[in-house]
Amino acid sequence: MSSDSEKLIRLLIVDEGMHQAEVLTSALRGAGLHVLTEFAEDEEDMTEILGSKPLEVVLFSLQLSEIDLAKAQQLIRDSGRHLAMIALTNEPKDTTTLAAMKMGAQDVVNSDSHDLLALVIQREAQNIKTWRKVASREAELHESEKRCTQLLASSKDAVAYVHEGLHIYANDAYLELLGYTDFDEIEAMPLIDMVGSEQQDEVKNFLRDFNQDKTSTNKLSLKLTHQSGEAIEGLLEFSRASYDGEPCTQILIRLEADTSELEEQISYLHQHDLVTGLYNHQFFMERLQQSIDEAMNGTSQTAMQYMAIDNFQNIRETVGISGCDILINDIAGILKQQAGDNALVARIGSYSYCILHKSQAREDLTESSNALLKQIEEHISEIGNRSITATCSLAIYHIDQNSPNNTNEIMARAERTLDGLHAAGGNQAKVYQPVAGEMTQEEEDAEIVKYIKTAISKNTIAALYQPIVGIGGQNGERYEISKQIPTENGKLLTEADYLPAAERTGSAKTLDRWAIVSALKQIAEAAKVNRKLNIFIPLSSDALQDATLARWVSDRLKSTKIPGEQLVFMFNEAHAVSQLKAVKNLYKSFKQLHCQIAIDGFGTGLNPFQLVKHIPPDYLRVNTAFIDGLATNNDNQQSIREISDQASSMDISCIIPGVVDAGVLSVLWGVGADYVQGDFLQGPSEDLNYDFSSMTG
Repeated sequence: MSSDSEKLIRLLIVDEGMHQAEVLTSALRGAGLHVLTEFAEDEEDMTEILGSKPLEVVLFSLQLSEIDLAKAQQLIRDSGRHLAMIALTNEPKDTTTLAAMKMGAQDVVNSDSHDLLALVIQREAQNIKTWRKVASREAELHESEKRCTQLLASSKDAVAYVHEGLHIYANDAYLELLGYTDFDEIEAMPLIDMVGSEQQDEVKNFLRDFNQDKTSTNKLSLKLTHQSGEAIEGLLEFSRASYDGEPCTQILIRLEADTSELEEQISYLHQHDLVTGLYNHQFFMERLQQSIDEAMNGTSQTAMQYMAIDNFQNIRETVGISGCDILINDIAGILKQQAGDNALVARIGSYSYCILHKSQAREDLTESSNALLKQIEEHISEIGNRSITATCSLAIYHIDQNSPNNTNEIMARAERTLDGLHAAGGNQAKVYQPVAGEMTQEEEDAEIVKYIKTAISKNTIAALYQPIVGIGGQNGERYEISKQIPTENGKLLTEADYLPAAERTGSAKTLDRWAIVSALKQIAEAAKVNRKLNIFIPLSSDALQDATLARWVSDRLKSTKIPGEQLVFMFNEAHAVSQLKAVKNLYKSFKQLHCQIAIDGFGTGLNPFQLVKHIPPDYLRVNTAFIDGLATNNDNQQSIREISDQASSMDISCIIPGVVDAGVLSVLWGVGADYVQGDFLQGPSEDLNYDFSSMTG
């Protein structure tokens, strides 16, 4: 999953007026983009920002009179930056688009087509970030290749690279072994010329088969010819490599005593499971990653069968651990027999197996999977004086270009399918299907709303509280409330899981009121033992437009006799900007009740403190996009420092969330933060038991 920092898009808007830039920023954030915007209206502004601010995308208005697109592109080139340029126009025409793209724009979009613009920005920002990652990896690869070349040059082993049978590199040990003093003497010399005539056909056939993956070994014993004419017996090991970016074959010559048998034994132990003789988990995961890479490159597709024994714990209690080894080995034998020579069979867990198949028809694999389960069910294992049978469940996962480039994610998906099969009684095979892909957005929302309604009616919503801790000697106990919704299978949905659907369906404001009631109960309970809690309550987008919410809160405060100041209502910055009129009214009503206000997700707007002028809050909570990698990211440190300084000058407290380690916390001491929050201090919990004195001594 991408971090918030990776989702953040740093955008430069070049237009004639700040108003249009603010409209665009608000529209983009309303469309779900996480943007941090800068504004320029002329060449001087643009030059300054290009030289000082990190950026991914430039939005350039073609209606500008003082600077044209060609000049803007020149400024980007002069700055030494690689950025995406999107042109904005009020008069979309093919001729306009063609001219702009010829001058280097990646796309041209109508200024009023905000939804389309959001998609184009998202695409181009991802392209830029991918380009930067590739450039970084290429630099790392180049450095790695330099180190490898240095190691090869100094190696005592004789190593050479050949391409299409011709020498393209040889180290000093290789040259010395064959009696040469300089590589120029053998450059482009065919390998076959160094072999006696009686073995030349053998070398030709071996190299042909090796290049076509038709050999069972990568080693060949040869008599090489020394420059003096003397024959040298050596064992040549061949492996695929690249040299100067070109594919080639590496040759390693060994003249020492024959240790091939020992090396084969070590290699076998490294790759195989000792109980079953199948490949082990580590080797399987390496081959799975290779299969993913091949699928991504369009080279080939692979199918994975992930199988586990049903009710294994009951079987182990019946026959013991040693008896289970016999059963596990019996099933392994069936798998090896049925999988065939072109499949890779591995034991990946104590009672689970995986099989990789190359390019097998999907219908055929499903049919053979069911036949395999039938054969296992009918097999009888003899364990001492017992005869037992077992069944298995099997998940099928097809690896193609749509699969995640992550072995752990693929395994997790297959495991989830297996869990469902086990829960349904086992002895079944099923092809993995992404759950989200099986339902429309409306169906997914309806499913989540069903969970919400059930949780409310049965009172099974879990309220969690995370401390917000002062680092400047502030007194008081402060917690943020969050909610988890249980599903039918026992999974707990976090707010990230259910809130978008709740807001789309109008269910969110019911959850907001539930959170307010829960917070008041906790405040009342704490007051009985002379504890004063301030609880931060995030409000959904729906709540900001709820004209009855403030009166409802007033009634609850009166009935509980709790001071309004102990409730801190949190407005999300993006929601507040897009619904400013409604938010100002709600803000005014809450302040009349003496409630406190916090603006959440703060700092990524074009001019974020403009919002503060309309609704002056008690707290600002900085957007988590600034936190990822904070210990080493100077730009993010400076952004937080600027926000904290300006907030302090306005007598507003600044909260920094997302503190996940000591490195982030140590940085925050120096950037002016008032409060910190994060799992490093304490994760969300049902108990309000944090020791707030730990930060103040």
